[in-house]
Amino acid sequence: MPNADVFFRVVGDLEGLAGAVDENMAILPDVKTERTALSESLTKIKSLKERQISLTAARQETTQELLKALAEGRQVAERLRDAVKFKIGRRNERLVQFNIAPLRRRPRKAVVIEKEMPPVSPDVKK
Repeated sequence: MPNADVFFRVVGDLEGLAGAVDENMAILPDVKTERTALSESLTKIKSLKERQISLTAARQETTQELLKALAEGRQVAERLRDAVKFKIGRRNERLVQFNIAPLRRRPRKAVVIEKEMPPVSPDVKK
């Protein structure tokens, strides 16, 4: 069902129908089996809705626990990577195996020497 309004409308309709049949049972003696089936259906619908609400709460709780566990895992991984850097050195290329960028020397900037170009005279043709 797309939303809660539909659920409450349908359940309200079914309960209203069951109440109307109960009030008029004297003139509707032949519908006992259908009334029993409706009662069973309502009971099943209500129990499934309660289960859905319970599972939604459990899902939300599980999601919060998962997020907490992920944060703890990231902290443990950070501490482990710090220990690895300390043990094998910050410049060691093996750090790449641990998804750590090693410290590398920066390349020197190239010195650009500009030569002065002789002025071009307008008379010279190429």
